Amino acid sequence: MLLGPSKSGKTTVRKLLASLLNAQTIVINPKAMDKPYLLGTMDVDTREWKDGVLTVASREAACESGRVVWVVLDGDVDPEWVEALNSVLDDNRLYTVPSGERIRFGRNVRFVFE
Repeated sequence: MLLGPSKSGKTTVRKLLASLLNAQTIVINPKAMDKPYLLGTMDVDTREWKDGVLTVASREAACESGRVVWVVLDGDVDPEWVEALNSVLDDNRLYTVPSGERIRFGRNVRFVFE
């Protein structure tokens, strides 16, 4: 977790560290979108699941086996969406998509809150 006031260099430090560690970064600003767009939603008419931005990023990160991947959540942490990441942040390293699907992360994937 990177903490500090606006314009204090958090992003610069994160980018520098990612470059030094050769980490792929996937940056998401959760506050810039509503919860269904972030997490995904079920179409009520077709009953078809549509992945959200976080779900797409999670799939991409989980597919990387050899490279370090950082999923960066840039902005204030909000209980409305961070609750969905509880099992990602514990030893299970598992994201349960609102559709019920589970995405397991390897030790190479890290979630960074900036």
